[in-house]
Amino acid sequence: MAAAAILPTNGRRIVRALEVIELTGEPFTATLPPPVSIYPTIRIGLEIPRSVLDERIAERVHLMWAAGFVEEVRELAAAGLANWRTASRALGYLQVLAYLNGDCSSEQALQATIDATSKFARRQQRWFRRDSRITWIDYDAPDAVPRVLAALGSETLM
Repeated sequence: MAAAAILPTNGRRIVRALEVIELTGEPFTATLPPPVSIYPTIRIGLEIPRSVLDERIAERVHLMWAAGFVEEVRELAAAGLANWRTASRALGYLQVLAYLNGDCSSEQALQATIDATSKFARRQQRWFRRDSRITWIDYDAPDAVPRVLAALGSETLM
């Protein structure tokens, strides 16, 4: 059961789960404390069709390019961005650095950024979908605001 919850690409977590099972004889999840919120929270998630999300991601990446993202990365690269391990691998930065290094065209870097961001969004959707504490609402539902207010338990927030 616990193995199904661990992504096959997460080797470190798989090894840790196997260690816990071997040491305790119990499933990995049995040793985890239940999640506790420090503050009372209500989690709201907006459901959006993947095609709409992908369109919005593509539009946003095009806007970033038009607003000077490539120039920003160029300046950061001159300041040593490639030496910053996590920053140089961030969505968009990695792809623009590849373009600036001559590994691909600007159009290829732009498309690679769109693709990588869409892939990341899909992973986030899968991750949050498993959280039973989230109240999911269609992003364009006509009753979205009243449903959020109902989930919050107050109509005085408007």
